[in-house]
Parts: sequence; structure tokens; C-alpha cells
Amino acid sequence: MDTPEARHEGNVARWASRDEAERSLSLLALGLAAAYFITLFLPWVTGSISGWSIRPGEEVGLLALAVVLVELLRLMGLWTTQGADLLGFCLTAAAGVMGVTAWAVLEWASGSIGINGFVYGFWLAFVVALLLVAVAALRLAVLRRSAP
Repeated sequence: MDTPEARHEGNVARWASRDEAERSLSLLALGLAAAYFITLFLPWVTGSISGWSIRPGEEVGLLALAVVLVELLRLMGLWTTQGADLLGFCLTAAAGVMGVTAWAVLEWASGSIGINGFVYGFWLAFVVALLLVAVAALRLAVLRRSAP
């Protein structure tokens, strides 16, 4: 039966699932951004050069820190506006894209490093950056679904 009550219950369930999905994606973004921040302390290239010592790496580190701070506020329920949702998406996407850009810069613009010059910290950061891009894409899908 398609009664107003049934439609209302369906809308409530849809909003509950959106909130649950958004919370899960916030938690994922928080964890991945924190992981990226930590990988910056690991060696990225031979000679024990960390991600903080490399130009694109330090910029992504600041974006990752911003993601962590915004997501902490959102998950604690201290900032629950649509602006917070949009900022969380934008920062997550920016951190992921800049993380992948760091790989591109080091691979093609550095000249002498080469693929064999990268060590485990770099590869961990690259995988985390790809995952941040994926989480940002999922967040965009959730945001689009809830748009008026």
C-alpha cells in the first residue's frame, strides 16, 4: 500500500541510510588522511628522504591534516551542516588528487629518481592517495543523492 505513512517511513529510511553512509565515509576519510600524514614521516626515496622533505609531499600533508581535523569535528557531531559535508568532500578529494600528483611529479619531473628509487613510504602514500580519491568519489555520490 502506498500511504503517506509508508512514503514517510521510506524517506526516513533513505535519510538514515544516507547519514550512515556519510558517517562511514567520514570515518574512512579520517583514517586514510591520518595514514597519509604518517607516511610522510617514512622514507620516500633512497637515502632516507622522507615525504616531508619533498615539495608535493608537504602540501599534501597539510591537506591531510585539514581532512583529519574537519572529519573529527563532523564525527563528534560538533559541525553537522551541509557546508561541513561539502568541505569534507573537497578536502578529501584535494588530498587524494595532490597525493597522486606527488607521484607524477616525482616520477616524471624529478628526472633522476626513477621508479626503482622509490621506497616503501612512497608506495604506501601512493596507495593511500588512490584510496582517498575513491572515498571522495563515493562522498560525491552520497552528496548528489541528497541534493535537492
